[in-house]
Amino acid sequence: MISSKIKSALEATPLLVDVLSDHGIEPNWKKFNRTTFELIAHAINKTVSGKISAAPFLVTERMILGEDQLQNFLFEKHLKDEEALVHFIAAMKRPFHWVSGKTLHSYWNGGKAKATKLNVLLVFLGVDLAEWDTWRSPKLGFPAAATQKAGRKSAKNDVLLHYFLGDYYLYYQKSDGSDHLIKAPFTIEKDLHDQITVQTITEGHLYKSSLVELREGILYIHLENQFFNDKENHIFNVGNETNPEVIFGISNTITVKSKLAIGLRNVLIKQKKGFTFPAFEEKELPLSHSEKLEAEENLVLRFFRKQKVNQLNSHTTCSLAVLQSMSV
Repeated sequence: MISSKIKSALEATPLLVDVLSDHGIEPNWKKFNRTTFELIAHAINKTVSGKISAAPFLVTERMILGEDQLQNFLFEKHLKDEEALVHFIAAMKRPFHWVSGKTLHSYWNGGKAKATKLNVLLVFLGVDLAEWDTWRSPKLGFPAAATQKAGRKSAKNDVLLHYFLGDYYLYYQKSDGSDHLIKAPFTIEKDLHDQITVQTITEGHLYKSSLVELREGILYIHLENQFFNDKENHIFNVGNETNPEVIFGISNTITVKSKLAIGLRNVLIKQKKGFTFPAFEEKELPLSHSEKLEAEENLVLRFFRKQKVNQLNSHTTCSLAVLQSMSV
């Protein structure tokens, strides 16, 4: 069953209220027929389709599209893979068919709900990934206003609130061994409860902070993947700076394929012009050449070229004998 939390949120969504009002339909969802739910489904599908370009992992990780449906569509449209499907959806003149009026009608009449369909509704509502499980639970009511979010473990820090809030670009060398830099959006902001939260994108996945703390001029940021059980840690040297433009630090995470720990040199550059989240996109910059790059990108590229070491890779656990052979 669909949770009362999702039902209540959908029924109160201004966009859907306007759709019903424009067609002269009284807002009594329990009495809606399939035709009315088709109007609602169209509005939902249009909104969700518009969010896919900024969050392609919703498709590539099968979060809002089942495996069978995805494979059938790839075959039908002669598409190579999920990434091609994302581009196809973005170019479609009509919304992708994420959910149907028939499905929505069944939800308001006690029908069972598939996880991917519930996820579609949560994407439409703009619910944070970290809260999806809570929203999908049929045992819970509408969310309390003071719901705990990622980053609440950190104490309020006046220095961060006054001087470090803003939009940044994070630069680091790609961890797969290639000679490319990654340029990723990185925000440090204040939530409704005056707590510091950090968000960024890694490998197309959204990461949010579970800890942000400033100790003796060192900024510690602990980030968690909002879909997989992955984490990143960033340590930045901020000192007593009150007008940060360029911040240096180190991050540690794991490599995608081998799952080995890796340390990466970080350069964080504050932006004068902000950008809106979740319209985040990573960009790869080749270290070998700097044609057609922005001035900031070119400057950072030259800095990384001059450094002898930009990343440090670890090894798997081994015996002393293996360590001895590695030390010869």
